[in-house]
Amino acid sequence: QSDFQKSAITISNLISIIMFLIALSGAIKDSNLVVFSRLIFSVGVVCLLPLLLNHYRFFNLSRWILCCVPPTLVTLLSITHKFLYPERVDMVNYLDVRFFLIACMVIPLLTIPANEKKVLIPSVMISGLLLVSLDLIFNWVGVGYFDLVNKSKGYYYEANFYSLITYGFLLFSLLFEKRLSEKIDQNNRTLIASLNKANKNLEQQKKEILEQNSEISAQAEKLVSNQEKLMEANAVIEEQKEELLAIQQGLETEIAQSNIDLKLTNEELVKRNQELQQFSYSISHNLRGPLARLLGLTNLMNYDDDNLSTEQKELTQLVTRSARELDEVIHDLSKIMDVRNELHRIKEKVSFQEEWEKVLRSLATFVEPDMIIKSDFKETEIVYTIRPVLTSVFYNLLSNAIKYRSPNRTLNVEIRTKRTATHQIQLDVTDNGLGMNMQQFQGNIFGLYKRFHTHTDGKGLGLYLIKLQVESMGGTIEVASQLNVGSTFSVRFNEPAKVEGQVVFENEFGFLFYNARTNCVGIVWEKQPTSNEYRLLFEKVIEMVRLYHTAYWISDLRKQGKISVEDQVWLASSGLPEAVKNGLKKIAAIYDETQINEDYRARISDAFTKLKTEVHFFTELEKAEECIEKWWSTDFSNH
Repeated sequence: QSDFQKSAITISNLISIIMFLIALSGAIKDSNLVVFSRLIFSVGVVCLLPLLLNHYRFFNLSRWILCCVPPTLVTLLSITHKFLYPERVDMVNYLDVRFFLIACMVIPLLTIPANEKKVLIPSVMISGLLLVSLDLIFNWVGVGYFDLVNKSKGYYYEANFYSLITYGFLLFSLLFEKRLSEKIDQNNRTLIASLNKANKNLEQQKKEILEQNSEISAQAEKLVSNQEKLMEANAVIEEQKEELLAIQQGLETEIAQSNIDLKLTNEELVKRNQELQQFSYSISHNLRGPLARLLGLTNLMNYDDDNLSTEQKELTQLVTRSARELDEVIHDLSKIMDVRNELHRIKEKVSFQEEWEKVLRSLATFVEPDMIIKSDFKETEIVYTIRPVLTSVFYNLLSNAIKYRSPNRTLNVEIRTKRTATHQIQLDVTDNGLGMNMQQFQGNIFGLYKRFHTHTDGKGLGLYLIKLQVESMGGTIEVASQLNVGSTFSVRFNEPAKVEGQVVFENEFGFLFYNARTNCVGIVWEKQPTSNEYRLLFEKVIEMVRLYHTAYWISDLRKQGKISVEDQVWLASSGLPEAVKNGLKKIAAIYDETQINEDYRARISDAFTKLKTEVHFFTELEKAEECIEKWWSTDFSNH
């Protein structure tokens, strides 16, 4: 058996046991529903079948059953439940089966290698096809949502859209992670093969040396029997000894160099594995499906709030606001981790005070009245950085200070900024908590899953994430701590060399740039685009406005060419309103007087007039940039 097959068998056995335990817990939970409880327990027993098949070495059959049977049985259980107990059915019973189908998609990715596409693709498609056709199956057998519940008219959209988005996001993310893992495994195998080959060469050389030693011994015996040629033989022996020493020294040098190369390679592999661990952690802890369903449910509650009391309405509004804030946090985390998307590498102009206030609001339930939390950002008020990274630093350091406060004194947290002699911006967070023994834990403070106080809940990820995020931008983080006295964390941010013209997206028909100083997004057309190209570039502009809440937009139309009426109408009715909705205030557009695009400019002007925003047209780029600077200066002064 290969290493992967052994690992896959172990994982499949573990999954079988886990599914049996889940089924057992479900049967216990629904023990009052006798028939359905027994069915759930029977499904759990069926899930143990791969254990038996693996024991008798029917590995392929075991994989097929493990990948195909659970999603099928989960769907049949859901249908059976609705048949047996229609009076107990509510909207949750149409969502929970989707959760299990999405979870079942992970099983083939864990047990089938990526090169077995003929097995992997059908196994993954089973849960996907069931997820897509779930409502068709329910309706076909007479237990559809509108047959039993019929509370939300937007059920098909809410249930299927978000579940399919979650399914696709998980599938492609896990496929990407699986491909990287198997690639690293293949590299390891190649490296091991190279080492084995080197060892064989060394053994051959050792054998040659032994043969040479045998020849020397034979010559020595002849020298003993021929004393007349003893001096000459001794000279020959000395020469041969020198040659052997040279060969031995060369071998030692080669071995030492090989050891250095192996060490460097191992360090690189450890680094890659750490990156994969961080990527997997982000995927598993930032799933947006449950949040999307929560937002959908709160929207449904807001649609029909006539029967709610004032207190219930306020509670509903608080839940909705918290869900939206959590949605923003997830968007921000996605901006940190998605290094493949250029939109998320852009440095923003971030206010320390604004981000600090957001974190204080998010941790308000954990801040007790007697805690003293002070902040001073007067020396350095802003920083050009990735906004979610700063938020993550604030959140983790403050939550750690609260979590690891001393029971013997009132918590006192002080946070301030300053500019260092090396032109870096330094953020210091000081607390009077439990502190740490620096001599004992100096090398492990920022390690993955490292914890130094076990009396509170935690996984040892916060400081690791901060260090990873800060260093990814070229910054540093240090800590000074004393046990039972407190700790000071110092984070240094580098000033980016250029924040005015950060290229976000570039293609043959145009490119986007972002000016962090004036909070302006720019679009420059290089040639006349097709309809798809036109909409693609504008959609990316709208995404920029949404992500960075840009107030200004500069658009160079001089090489844009003629735009069709359909695309003009799309921009006026869909694109521009969406941008304004997300914070766009003013546009400066540059056109060529020889262009025949009066209708285009007129339609844009009319659309912005209806949206109660401004658009100004210029024939020179410099005039448009001056206008943007003027707008920004005026708004900045008023702010």
